[in-house]
Amino acid sequence: MQRPADAASRLFMATGLGLILAAGFGLQQQMLDFDNIGAGWIIGITGLLLVALSILVAKGEGPFAKSYPLEDDLEMANRVKGDVEETEKDSDVGNAWAKLEATVLEQDISEQE
Repeated sequence: MQRPADAASRLFMATGLGLILAAGFGLQQQMLDFDNIGAGWIIGITGLLLVALSILVAKGEGPFAKSYPLEDDLEMANRVKGDVEETEKDSDVGNAWAKLEATVLEQDISEQE
């Protein structure tokens, strides 16, 4: 299984290169002009930004470092196991409070009778 950072890096790189290619075709067909900077240049600029973002994600840096971590299968399994254990612990604490509340309510009802 590939690391999340590798998959995201490939996706950003392919999308960025595709946008740069589209901007290149626009230049070739004279739809984009160097003399007149317009909205069409957003495609090429976005492509360059995605390529740069791809490089950052591959290094484990940048704004998506937490979303796409550089971890192997063992590290990912340990992280998920920790998350599951934490969720179960929170659930157990919530269940304990619910049982305590139910016991107190039963005592109050029995005292009122």
